[in-house]
This record gives sequence, C-alpha cells and structure tokens, in this order.
Amino acid sequence: MYRHLFRAKQSAYRRMSSSTAKKPSVQQPEWFPPTKKSNEAGVLKLYNSLTRTKTEFVPLVPNHITWYSCGPTVYTHSHMGHARNYVSTDINRRILQDYFGYNVQFVQNVTDIDDKIIIAARHEHLFESEIVNKYEGGVTSELVDLVKTALSLYISKNLPEFKSSSEDNSGFLEWTKSIDIQAQAVTIPKFPMYVKAASDAQLALDNVQSIETADFFKSVKDVTTPHLDSKFGSEINDPSIFRKLPRYWENQFNEDMSKLNVLPATITTRVSEYIPDIIEFVEKIIANGYAYATNDGSVYFDTNKFENSSDHAYAKLQPWNKGDMSLINEGEGSLTGGQETKKNPADFAVWKASKPGEPMWTSPWGQGRPGWHIECSVMASDIVGETMDIHSGGVDLCFPHHDNELAQSEAHFNNKQWVNYFLHNGHLHIQGQKMSKSLKNFITIEEALEKFNARQLRLVFAMNAWEKTIDFKDSFVKEVKAYESTLSKLFTTIRALNNDYKYESSLPGSFISKRVGPTEKQLYKDLASTQSEVHDALCDNLSTPQALRSIQELVSKTNNYIQQTSTGKVDLRIEPLLAISNWITKFLNILGFETRSDGLGWLDAEELSGIAETGNGSSSVEEIAMPYVKALSNFRDTIRNMAINKEELSKILSASDSIRADLIKLGISLDDRPNNLPALVKFLNASEQEDLINQQKEKEQALLEKEKKKQLQALAAEQKEKERLAKMKVSPILMFKDESLYSEWDEEGLPVKDVKGEEVTKSMRKKLAKQQQQQKKLHEEYLKSNN
Repeated sequence: MYRHLFRAKQSAYRRMSSSTAKKPSVQQPEWFPPTKKSNEAGVLKLYNSLTRTKTEFVPLVPNHITWYSCGPTVYTHSHMGHARNYVSTDINRRILQDYFGYNVQFVQNVTDIDDKIIIAARHEHLFESEIVNKYEGGVTSELVDLVKTALSLYISKNLPEFKSSSEDNSGFLEWTKSIDIQAQAVTIPKFPMYVKAASDAQLALDNVQSIETADFFKSVKDVTTPHLDSKFGSEINDPSIFRKLPRYWENQFNEDMSKLNVLPATITTRVSEYIPDIIEFVEKIIANGYAYATNDGSVYFDTNKFENSSDHAYAKLQPWNKGDMSLINEGEGSLTGGQETKKNPADFAVWKASKPGEPMWTSPWGQGRPGWHIECSVMASDIVGETMDIHSGGVDLCFPHHDNELAQSEAHFNNKQWVNYFLHNGHLHIQGQKMSKSLKNFITIEEALEKFNARQLRLVFAMNAWEKTIDFKDSFVKEVKAYESTLSKLFTTIRALNNDYKYESSLPGSFISKRVGPTEKQLYKDLASTQSEVHDALCDNLSTPQALRSIQELVSKTNNYIQQTSTGKVDLRIEPLLAISNWITKFLNILGFETRSDGLGWLDAEELSGIAETGNGSSSVEEIAMPYVKALSNFRDTIRNMAINKEELSKILSASDSIRADLIKLGISLDDRPNNLPALVKFLNASEQEDLINQQKEKEQALLEKEKKKQLQALAAEQKEKERLAKMKVSPILMFKDESLYSEWDEEGLPVKDVKGEEVTKSMRKKLAKQQQQQKKLHEEYLKSNN
C-alpha cells in the first residue's frame, strides 16, 4: 500500500513539474531612457591667461585639482589690493570644491625672503636701536642734528626741485604750498609721499620743544631710516633680524584673512624653509643649459637660450612686455647688483650673491640668497610636481614674475607646459584711480573693516567679475549695500513668516492647508529657472556677478508673492519660501558668506558674535522668545481691532502704537496685515532696527510738526477772532471818522469830502456805503450778544 501511495505521489509531482516548465517566463516592459540634452553652457570654462580666452576646464586627474596661489610678501600691512586678490581667489576655490565638487589641493606660499623685506627689516631694527632705544629719555640736540642731516639728504634725493640756501631747509613748508603736488604725481607717482614724509619731519623739528617724544619719533621715521641704513645697514648680519619682521607680518596677514573668512591653504610653504630645494632646482636648470653662474656668485636665467629653443617659449602670458626693462628691473628688486655681468639685460636672477647687510646661505656659487621668481617655482613643484592644473595671482604679477616662473620651471623639467590654467585677478582701483600710498588712497584691510563689514567687502568682490578691474567707488559700494539690505530683509521676513507658521501650527485644533496653487507652482518654477541660470553663470568662468543678479530677480519675485499673501489675494504657503531661502543660503555659503544653521539667511553681526544664536545652533533667541512676543502681539491685535471698530476709545489705538514702538527698540517689529490677519512678528538685525527707529523718529517729528502747525493755526484763528470782536464794537457811524483820510461826513457818517477837500466820487461813496452796511450788521450782532 505504501509503495502504491509513493508511486502516486511521484506521478503527481512529475505532472506538476511538467506543467511548471511549460509556463512562459515573465519579462519587464521596455524602459525608454531619457534623451540627453546637449548644453554648451553646462561645460565649465575658465578665463585662461595663457590663451586670453575662456577655455574648457579639464583637470589632470578627474575630480581633483592641484592649485598654487602666489601668497603675500610679508613686510607691512595687508591692503585692499590683497583683499581683492585673496577673497576673489577664495570665492573661485569654494565654487570649484563646494559647487562643482572637485577635491582641491590648494597650495599658497609666504615670501619671507625678498629685497623689500630685507630693507624693511633693517630699517625697523636700526630705527629701534639708533633712535627709539637710544633717545627714549627724550629728544636731544644730538638727535635733532641727526634728523636735520637725514632730512636734507632725503629732500635732495627725492625732492631735488626744492632749492634751499640754508642748511636747515628753511622755506620748505612754504614751498610745498606753492606747488601742485597732484600734478607732479602724474610723472612722479611717489611725489606726494615724499612731500608728506619731509613735511612731517620738518614740522616735528619746528615744534621740537612742544611735541611728545613718541610723536617726534613717528614724524621723523620715514626720513631717518634711509639715512641710518646708508650708515649702518651693511653691518647687520644677525639672521634673527631678518626673521622677526616677516614672522610678525605673516601673523597679521593670517588674522586679516581670517576676518575676511578666507579659507586657509591646504598647504602653506615658506621660502626660508626651502633653501636647499632652491639650490638643487637651480643646479638642474644649469645642467639643462638654461642658466649660468657669474663671477660675483649669482646665477642668471638665460632668456635667449630658452626662447630660441624649439621646445620652449618665453613670456607666454605677456610676450609684448618681455623687453620692458622697467618691469624687469622692478622684478629683480632694488638690492640686486652685478647686473653688468649678465649675458642679456632681460636675464633674471635665480640666485643672488649676498652683499653685507643681507641674509645669506652657502651655495655652490658662494654666499647668497634666492631670486624672487625661483621661490614659487620650487615650492609649487615640490608639492604638485612637474605640471599643475591651476596657478593664480594678481594680474600685476603676469610679467615678469609668472612668466619667469613658467620659464624656469619648464627649463627645470624640460617640459612644454608647467601650468595648464593661469587665473589672474583684476586690479583694484579706488574712486577711479589705482590704489597707491603716494595718491593717499591706500586702504589697509584693517582700515577697510572699520568702515565696512567683511560681508560687504566679499559682496564687492563677488559682484564683480574676478578677472576684471574693480573700481571701489561710492556708487558701487552703495549698490552693494542695497543688495545686502534686499537679501537681509527677505530673510528676516521669511523667518518671521516661518515662526508665525510654526506657532499657528502648534495651537490645539489648528489646520493649515499645504496644497499649492498656481502662484506657488510658478514660484517653484522661478526657483528652478534661477538654479539653472546660476549653474550656467558659474560654468561661464565662475561668473558670480551674473549668478547674484539672477538671485536678485528671484528675490523680487518672492517679495511679490509675499506681498500677494499679505493683501489676502493668495493664501500663504511657507514651503516654497523655505525652499527659496534654503537654496539662496546654501549658495551664499558656497561663496564664503557665513550663514545660519537653519538655512534661513546669512548671519548678522549680532549672531556672528554669538549674541543672537547659541553655540550649538539648536535653539535661537527667536525660538525662545516667540511665545511671549506672540502673546503680546495678539494682545495688541485685539485692542487695535477694538479701536478700529470704535468699540473702545481711540486712545487704545495710540497705546497699541506705543507698544509697537517699544518693541522696535527691543529689536522686534510687528508688521500689520489686512483682513484681520494677525501682525507678522519680525526679529530685526541691527541695520533693520536702526532704519525703523529712524522712521519712528521721522514720524514723531512729522506729528510734532503737524501739532505745531495746528497750534499756530489755532493761535491765528484766535487772533482773527479777537480782531473780529474788536471790529464789531465799532459803531457804523464812527467807522469812517478818520481825519487823516476825510474832512467832511454826512449825518449817516459816510465821507463826503476827502482830506484835500475834494468831494468823494459816487462810486467810492457807494463802495463805502456797502462796507458801512456790513459793519452795521456786525455791530448789531455785537449789541445783541452783550444784552
């Protein structure tokens, strides 16, 4: 029986398996891939100084960028020209890494060995030791004589136009008043600077008995340090003197960059830490046949040999300048000597023989120091190798510095292209003129931050194409501040609406519709369109000005939507506003603006200092205060509506306005809305608060003027009434009894003859009779009122 059952089961299993095998297989329907749209604007292009065109950006390694940026020569204050260069570079760097998603290795140097640094270090040391320390007890006759000598030498060297018949330069200050200093500056740019230094010293000498010692030192420093350097500069050989000054100014530079929210470099290099590498680099250039040593222990780059090579090209960036000796000599530095030993005037030093009073290192060619141009080549190559993606710096460095960098690096590696993309930031002009100490329009970063905040300065640079010249003039600054205010006001309004939405949503039984209508759908389309426009703008040479203009148009459309909701034409939906605010905030963050953690705008000054937002960003003052402020707002709404509906005395409305005014002083604005909507609670930043307080003052002043006018009108009316009463008292018979006008009257008191005895004409008597009749009515009215 069991065998029978087993066979039956086997048979059934075979039938079932056979049935399953015959069943057709199930396949997914065909998938239709979306059509790829080719969009030329979607390709990232950068303005490349090597081509002077916008070229497609293709990194050496996908998704990675090697980038070298010329850093500061640290010997004095960083100025607005530095800010323009480093903030613009910072914006470009942030876009490439935070928007386009590249991994950026950003290398930046510190030049702490340079002719300018050597001179400045010697000057500082000598002035400290020979003036400040030596005469700390006060100004002596010996110091006065020293300053007089130094001043005479300074004037004869820098202001030879002044001729003095005496040793004490008498008449110099009068001479400065008689000349057109700015006209002289056209041909001698430093002329105003020379005049100021000499004038300050002369004034200090003239007032030596009354001037404070510290002020005397400050006034004579610029004219005495060159004299001291000529006497004692060659005796300075302590290496610590040449390290002290650049270390101080490097720290100051880093502080300035931090205040401007410039990202620190991935890798920072210092020239002083690369001396062995520089020597080795120079040796390789010599070995390759593109540099030569001279008898004085210097090494020069052979520009003719390099340029005539079929494998190389010299002055790739600005070939039209390669014969400009003024630029070449400026690049060599004021301390460079022995140039008569060069094969060609255009050859440049890669290693300089040191003279007494200069730092020095041992090399195969003798005691010396690096040339300026070789520094960047060695430091950059040590990190990025024989080819890099991007090299950046100010446009003023194109020739000779960057052109020489390219030449010596390509000579060292024997390759054709050391840099693939050269990005040069444009100049900075102040009120239409190039910034210059001599033109008195020189602005340090520290001074600029006293007048403008870091956000405004970053906006100045972001609203101008990075490769173009910026004219830092009043009209442009005004435009930047207006843009800042427009965005700030939108963020403040959206935060207020969001707080209001969250509060209303938290009430028991509340229901707020989330369905979007045609207006909201259009707003979402506007956001998407702006996002595409911004992407296209950034692909087109990182064009932040165009991107910010597109955002400004989106802000305008958003404000129109908010206006529609405030008038009751459209029911407000918070979601599109939050989407717009979050996206704009994200973009501003990419550009390096410090933004709120909640995605609702950039941080204001109070928030940056930690006053308005807690350290972890989890709970803001707005969230803590909202229930209390909202309760006060509701109370105000109630009494305001009662007054409008005349349910209570109108004074309640005045009390309501008084509460609103008090809240503004606390940084809170209550914006009235129509259709009995509750007031919108806004937390104000300092600028918005100041604007509203000023508006309040103007309104109060207008009310005072109105009240004053009303009082004057009342006084005038009162005076008029007094005059009317005085006139009513006069009897009509006596009203014309004026002997200075008339000499004879009839029985009714009407004049018959004038003062000359001539009869009054009929027309005049008719007119006088009419006036008498009017007076009769007034007098009768007076008599009645007094009976």
